[in-house]
Amino acid sequence: MKFRLFQKIAFGVSLLASASLADIFDMNGLYRLQYGPNLNMILSGNTPIVWGQWMNQGTATASFNWIEPLRDLPYGNFLDPDAAFLRFSMDMEVSPFYGGFRLGIGGRPFKMNPQVEARFIYEHYTYFNSNVEMTLSSNLKNGSIADSWNADWISDRVYTSDAAVDFMQNFAFFFDLEYAMGSDGLLGLGVHFTLVDISTQFEGKSFDYRRNIPVFSRDFIIDLVAYAYIPFSEHWALACHLNQYNTGSSRSSDGSYLKEPLSYTIGLLGPSLRWGDTSPNKLTLMGGFWMREKERFYSGKVSQQFLVHLQYQRNFGFGIRPVPKE
Repeated sequence: MKFRLFQKIAFGVSLLASASLADIFDMNGLYRLQYGPNLNMILSGNTPIVWGQWMNQGTATASFNWIEPLRDLPYGNFLDPDAAFLRFSMDMEVSPFYGGFRLGIGGRPFKMNPQVEARFIYEHYTYFNSNVEMTLSSNLKNGSIADSWNADWISDRVYTSDAAVDFMQNFAFFFDLEYAMGSDGLLGLGVHFTLVDISTQFEGKSFDYRRNIPVFSRDFIIDLVAYAYIPFSEHWALACHLNQYNTGSSRSSDGSYLKEPLSYTIGLLGPSLRWGDTSPNKLTLMGGFWMREKERFYSGKVSQQFLVHLQYQRNFGFGIRPVPKE
């Protein structure tokens, strides 16, 4: 009993140490980017007000984006609100539970505002002895999904012999509609569809730490997102984020569930501080609430559904002299 208590305390401390490290809110990765090469980092994380249900998230991400304009060639200039471009991206991401990379290609074909962007992203992650077997269908044999879909159950097993070093690869398709306002403000809507492929010994029953939801080894995730960044002074803005995750289902030959469809919604709101011209910085603190769509998948208290999210983002310039626009 004492060992379990010590293990949970140490586990919580490690997460809080990375709580300023899950890029829930990254403004579609385009905040203050320039035409041509771009390098930026994001330290991001969140924690519940009351421990027990929500699994803390913490990540450090380094991203490279090449923005190739489709009209003029204004390399070194910040993106225009109505920019048309191709986008090539590479991200390296690490957290206490997994690490990996993402490769993306896409673009905005039309010179207009609001903008439409489509992207394809390949993701590959390695679980750091952190993949745990989840209950994916509620029945008398397996018990309830709520029994394992919580932070207490996962933290008791991660990094132990009950966990495994596994591999995940995802194939994601992003479709976003974004309206840019003056002084870096924007409103956005998105639909993200991800095909999940996990190699695991747990009969396909795994946990996606990046999206905080149980998944099958062959699954799909539909992510609906709405976000806003509304500046009200030179350095301050209001950041808003609403997101819903939905996974697929799977049935056996007799029609019984191997995996039930799962979903939850999260909403966040808070201030954002921005500074710097050549190397823009942004520090965002948001509070919010999350909930699962089906009550039988949740066994916690209302107080355990409140969250705090902290994120720091910095862009690094390549010293390219801006090309005069025609």
